[in-house]
Amino acid sequence: MRRVVSIALLALLALGVAGAMAACGTKDIQTPTANIDVAKNLAAKGEIMMVKTGVAAYVATNGTLPATATQDVLGSFVDPWPKNPWTQAPMAQGTQSGDIAYTPGAGTSYTLGVVLADGSVFAAP
Repeated sequence: MRRVVSIALLALLALGVAGAMAACGTKDIQTPTANIDVAKNLAAKGEIMMVKTGVAAYVATNGTLPATATQDVLGSFVDPWPKNPWTQAPMAQGTQSGDIAYTPGAGTSYTLGVVLADGSVFAAP
Protein backbone atom coordinates (compact mmCIF):
# COMPACT_ATOMS: atom_id res chain seq x y z
CA MET A 1 0.00 0.00 0.00
CA ARG A 2 2.80 2.37 0.94
CA ARG A 3 4.52 1.83 -2.43
CA VAL A 4 1.30 2.57 -4.36
CA VAL A 5 0.89 5.83 -2.44
CA SER A 6 4.52 6.80 -3.16
CA ILE A 7 4.09 6.15 -6.88
CA ALA A 8 0.87 8.15 -6.93
CA LEU A 9 2.57 11.05 -5.15
CA LEU A 10 5.44 11.01 -7.62
CA ALA A 11 2.99 11.05 -10.53
CA LEU A 12 1.13 14.01 -9.02
CA LEU A 13 4.40 15.83 -8.39
CA ALA A 14 5.46 15.29 -12.00
CA LEU A 15 2.14 16.62 -13.26
CA GLY A 16 2.47 19.63 -10.98
CA VAL A 17 5.96 20.45 -12.26
CA ALA A 18 4.81 20.06 -15.86
CA GLY A 19 1.84 22.33 -15.20
CA ALA A 20 3.98 24.95 -13.50
CA MET A 21 6.43 24.95 -16.41
CA ALA A 22 3.58 25.35 -18.89
CA ALA A 23 2.17 28.24 -16.86
CA CYS A 24 5.57 29.96 -16.91
CA GLY A 25 5.74 29.70 -20.66
CA THR A 26 8.73 27.36 -20.63
CA LYS A 27 8.75 25.59 -23.98
CA ASP A 28 12.21 24.14 -24.33
CA ILE A 29 14.58 22.79 -21.75
CA GLN A 30 18.28 22.74 -22.64
CA THR A 31 19.84 19.37 -22.09
CA PRO A 32 23.51 18.84 -21.28
CA THR A 33 23.85 16.92 -24.55
CA ALA A 34 22.59 19.91 -26.53
CA ASN A 35 25.13 22.16 -24.83
CA ILE A 36 27.92 19.68 -25.59
CA ASP A 37 26.86 19.57 -29.26
CA VAL A 38 27.01 23.38 -29.40
CA ALA A 39 30.56 23.31 -28.06
CA LYS A 40 31.60 20.54 -30.47
CA ASN A 41 30.03 22.42 -33.39
CA LEU A 42 32.12 25.47 -32.51
CA ALA A 43 35.27 23.36 -32.24
CA ALA A 44 34.56 21.72 -35.63
CA LYS A 45 34.09 25.14 -37.24
CA GLY A 46 37.51 26.17 -35.96
CA GLU A 47 39.16 22.92 -37.03
CA ILE A 48 37.86 23.18 -40.61
CA MET A 49 39.71 26.48 -40.99
CA MET A 50 43.00 24.59 -40.61
CA VAL A 51 41.94 22.30 -43.45
CA LYS A 52 41.07 25.37 -45.56
CA THR A 53 44.57 26.71 -44.93
CA GLY A 54 45.97 23.36 -46.06
CA VAL A 55 43.95 23.45 -49.30
CA ALA A 56 45.21 26.98 -50.01
CA ALA A 57 48.82 25.95 -49.34
CA TYR A 58 48.43 22.89 -51.58
CA VAL A 59 47.09 25.06 -54.42
CA ALA A 60 49.91 27.59 -53.95
CA THR A 61 52.49 24.81 -54.09
CA ASN A 62 51.02 22.60 -56.82
CA GLY A 63 48.90 24.96 -58.91
CA THR A 64 45.92 22.60 -58.71
CA LEU A 65 43.38 21.50 -56.16
CA PRO A 66 43.94 18.36 -54.13
CA ALA A 67 41.71 15.45 -55.12
CA THR A 68 40.75 14.99 -51.45
CA ALA A 69 41.05 17.05 -48.29
CA THR A 70 42.60 14.36 -46.13
CA GLN A 71 45.53 14.07 -43.78
CA ASP A 72 47.38 11.90 -46.32
CA VAL A 73 47.18 14.65 -48.95
CA LEU A 74 47.33 17.84 -46.86
CA GLY A 75 49.15 16.67 -43.73
CA SER A 76 52.46 18.21 -44.81
CA PHE A 77 50.73 21.61 -44.96
CA VAL A 78 48.73 21.26 -41.72
CA ASP A 79 50.57 20.09 -38.63
CA PRO A 80 49.08 19.04 -36.31
CA TRP A 81 46.15 17.72 -38.33
CA PRO A 82 42.77 18.75 -36.81
CA LYS A 83 40.76 16.28 -34.76
CA ASN A 84 37.10 15.43 -35.07
CA PRO A 85 35.51 16.80 -31.86
CA TRP A 86 33.09 13.85 -31.66
CA THR A 87 35.54 11.00 -32.19
CA GLN A 88 38.89 12.59 -31.29
CA ALA A 89 40.28 10.85 -34.39
CA PRO A 90 41.94 12.85 -37.17
CA MET A 91 39.32 14.62 -39.29
CA ALA A 92 38.47 12.72 -42.48
CA GLN A 93 36.04 13.15 -45.33
CA GLY A 94 32.62 11.70 -44.64
CA THR A 95 29.03 12.34 -43.62
CA GLN A 96 29.15 11.98 -39.82
CA SER A 97 29.44 14.79 -37.27
CA GLY A 98 32.89 16.34 -37.43
CA ASP A 99 33.70 14.95 -40.88
CA ILE A 100 35.08 17.07 -43.71
CA ALA A 101 32.77 17.84 -46.64
CA TYR A 102 35.02 18.67 -49.62
CA THR A 103 34.21 18.88 -53.31
CA PRO A 104 36.76 20.14 -55.83
CA GLY A 105 35.34 22.28 -58.63
CA ALA A 106 36.63 23.77 -61.87
CA GLY A 107 40.05 25.40 -61.80
CA THR A 108 40.84 26.26 -58.21
CA SER A 109 37.26 26.58 -56.97
CA TYR A 110 36.00 24.15 -54.36
CA THR A 111 33.54 23.77 -51.52
CA LEU A 112 34.75 22.90 -48.06
CA GLY A 113 32.79 22.45 -44.89
CA VAL A 114 32.32 20.35 -41.81
CA VAL A 115 29.32 18.21 -40.82
CA LEU A 116 27.68 19.48 -37.62
CA ALA A 117 25.79 17.61 -34.92
CA ASP A 118 22.42 18.01 -36.68
CA GLY A 119 23.79 16.71 -40.00
CA SER A 120 23.97 20.12 -41.67
CA VAL A 121 27.22 21.26 -43.26
CA PHE A 122 28.92 24.45 -42.13
CA ALA A 123 30.69 25.98 -45.14
CA ALA A 124 34.18 27.23 -44.37
CA PRO A 125 34.16 31.01 -44.99
